[in-house]
Amino acid sequence: MNISSAIRLPLALAAAWAFTALIPEQGDTSGLSLFPPVAAILVAITTGRLILGLTLAILGGAIIALPADTPLYLIPLRGLQRGLLDFIWSPLRDSFQLFILGFTASLIGMVRVISLAGGTRGIAELLIAKAAGARSTRMATALLGLAIFFDDYANTLVVGTTMRPITDRFRISREKLAFLVDSTAAPVAGIAIVSTWVGFEVGLFDSAMNQVQSGVSGYELFFRAMPARFYCLLTLAFVFISTALGRDYGPMLTAERRAQKTGQVLAPDAQPPTGGEDKIPDHPGLRAHWAVAAAPVLVVVFGVLGGMHLDAYNAPAVVAARTAHGFFARLYWIETFANADGAKVMFIAALLGSALAMILALTRREESSEARPLGIVQIAKTWVTGITGFSYALVILVLAWAIKETCEAVETSAYIIGALSSFLDPNFLPLIVFLLAAAVAFSIGTSWTTMAILLPTMVPVAYDMGGIGLTVLVAAAVLDGAIFGDHCSPISDTTVLSSIASSCDHLAHVRTQAPYALTTMAVAGSCGYLGSTLLWSPAIGLVLGLAIITAILLLVGKKTDED
Repeated sequence: MNISSAIRLPLALAAAWAFTALIPEQGDTSGLSLFPPVAAILVAITTGRLILGLTLAILGGAIIALPADTPLYLIPLRGLQRGLLDFIWSPLRDSFQLFILGFTASLIGMVRVISLAGGTRGIAELLIAKAAGARSTRMATALLGLAIFFDDYANTLVVGTTMRPITDRFRISREKLAFLVDSTAAPVAGIAIVSTWVGFEVGLFDSAMNQVQSGVSGYELFFRAMPARFYCLLTLAFVFISTALGRDYGPMLTAERRAQKTGQVLAPDAQPPTGGEDKIPDHPGLRAHWAVAAAPVLVVVFGVLGGMHLDAYNAPAVVAARTAHGFFARLYWIETFANADGAKVMFIAALLGSALAMILALTRREESSEARPLGIVQIAKTWVTGITGFSYALVILVLAWAIKETCEAVETSAYIIGALSSFLDPNFLPLIVFLLAAAVAFSIGTSWTTMAILLPTMVPVAYDMGGIGLTVLVAAAVLDGAIFGDHCSPISDTTVLSSIASSCDHLAHVRTQAPYALTTMAVAGSCGYLGSTLLWSPAIGLVLGLAIITAILLLVGKKTDED
């Protein structure tokens, strides 16, 4: 740590402590409950050290969460103990997190082997032959993001790691790749009618509807809320409109012009989470083919779909749905995704994809002869190298999970809800709930926890205040606000995974994506949640939102390849 960082660090911590200590209590919850997210974000921004910010925020939160009667001399030891055991180690005991880590590492290793075997060069050569250039590659990346709709983790890691060598070749900045990956992950999974998200969302909706005895099922509320998912729909529209127009603005424009003019897909001072070990050239003289890359990726995609089906096949809810609706029915697959152990299935699918990549690498021949130059030792070493280069990202991901536990322990969400509860009004409720969900998700770095906290609270309030019409808008506002906050938060696991998969400096990803997410959020809030409550239908709100986003890109955005 240099002198400048050593000065900024205590100032950032002092500012976080002063801000949270001086704000008023909300019921039984102290303003210090905001310290972990505020400290993590301030330290990361002021010092550029995300791991340091997360670590100090977790330790600070652990001390705040200690019982009031803890002896003064034991506070440091007890705080360290709670931080390590309850906040860091406890989430890792959950098989979900372990399988996600295994899936991430296996997928990165798989892509390393694909690159060694000439698969990514084969895709690049195919795109060079079929595409006009960088714009077509950006569009292909976005379309691949739409295609992997069933889970945001799978989407992020498959799209980012698969397309990264290709976007590098076309001089597309890593910041742009991370944006394309992040903006087609949760927004797609959140609104897809068959995904790991739907079962979770529908379950929360069902509980809330039963609570108010509305007679409306969770499935019905989910589909009625679909046209009001303004942030998700407009985010996807922003991705494709900006890509089609070839326009950017703000920090993203700077990053794209840097990459296009100099070939530097990363800024000179960037710290990609793979530790800079992301460039592995393919074996010289090897016969490249796009199928070497496509086949393992397809095994992962269809392995997840097939694995979900097999894993949940005998679950009572799945059996009932299959009997009532048949194998190809939407409701059957919704129940399948809701009851399967998704993380385990994804991990096994990634291992199968890695195995196929290794087998294909063994069969590759040289251009000038029939020799097979790649041996099993070299292939295995390449796969392992991908995982060992993943250590920095692994730490960030573990700490992102840990700070979520920290925020729950100090009741960060309860404080935010209490602070805004006095502003509830039927005419502005959807907009307020959208902003509230965004603030909670941004602070704690997780959309699912935000949904689980706010839906049982806000849906009954909306039903009591305005019936099913207001309930639909509020339900959509919770889901979309949670995704926006998670989308922008530097401590979100999906934001971290987008940086990992794209090998992009994490803070650079957050900084370049934020203006785009805030633009879409402002349009979704004004045209969508406010306008649809006071003036027009959700369909009109979407049309107006599309028009405004297009106008912003045309008026504010500039061509990437022009001065």
